[in-house]
Amino acid sequence: MSESLTPRLVGVFLKGGDLRPFWRFMLSVPLIILAVMLAVMASGGLRPHPAWLGRTLGSLLWQELFLFPLLLILFRALVGVLDRKPLGAVGFAFHERWKQELAEGVMLGGGMMLVVAGLEHTFGSARFSSAALPPESTLVAAALYLFFLLLAAANEELVFRGYAFQRLAEAIRPAGAVVLFSVLFALGHLANPSHTLISTVNTVLIGVLLAAAYLRTRALWVPLGVHFAWNYVQGFVLGFPVSGLSIPHAWLTAQVHGNRLLTGGAYGPEGSWLTTAVILAGLVYVSASPRLRVSQTMRRLNLPAAPWPNPTEPQEIFPHLSSLDKKE
Repeated sequence: MSESLTPRLVGVFLKGGDLRPFWRFMLSVPLIILAVMLAVMASGGLRPHPAWLGRTLGSLLWQELFLFPLLLILFRALVGVLDRKPLGAVGFAFHERWKQELAEGVMLGGGMMLVVAGLEHTFGSARFSSAALPPESTLVAAALYLFFLLLAAANEELVFRGYAFQRLAEAIRPAGAVVLFSVLFALGHLANPSHTLISTVNTVLIGVLLAAAYLRTRALWVPLGVHFAWNYVQGFVLGFPVSGLSIPHAWLTAQVHGNRLLTGGAYGPEGSWLTTAVILAGLVYVSASPRLRVSQTMRRLNLPAAPWPNPTEPQEIFPHLSSLDKKE
């Protein structure tokens, strides 16, 4: 009796001698939480400077600086030991199309935010004026915000679209993982000031878009570009609050008034129904554009056993992964 049960029990945890994707996901989650907690604790006693960021963003900068290497070390261990793959398999491999994918994401994320700003201006809800900073101060602020927001976007992509998301998508099919991690992404923003129901819905939707961009390319370059450019254009270029956080020393000053459903109020454009419409349009683009496809390198790293359609043809937003874990 016990001898017949042993292979079944082993089969619950192992397949082909490897830990099943679901258990790799379960193992990674507490380790990611631990890495975030260590970064918060390590940055807790440090001064929240440079002064141009302000106290809140200055404290966040230290957290991001500590978190990034911790995540890289953690994911290198997980993907190396459990998956026997290089760190690049998590999504930041410098493959043959990584520059194009990053540029595609930057154009999409920045373009979407410019459309939101244009709609607010058209409806008379937002006006923009120069912040009248000295040229040298503007250049310094542009470079420093680029570094800070790029680092923050990279960390959030690793946490919410990185190893844990990828293993869960492999274990239960992508749609379930997309929903769960997009909700978690939104819950992670509830600590931000001035959040609303609309801002939470929009954060879920942008999480779906970012996850879909990963699934279309099996890399994190497009999500990183979208995430970074969305925040950079929103905060530094246009002078809007970014998820409820004000950006000092922005290039432009946004003067917002009128219906909060159109402006997002103190939370910024992410709390607006106009942004909801733009995100949905962006999601349609991500799901249908033939420009987004899996590179040969990422296909080899992440889809070794899965048939894939002609790379010149549009792919489904949630590719079918059943061939990665066929029933025994």
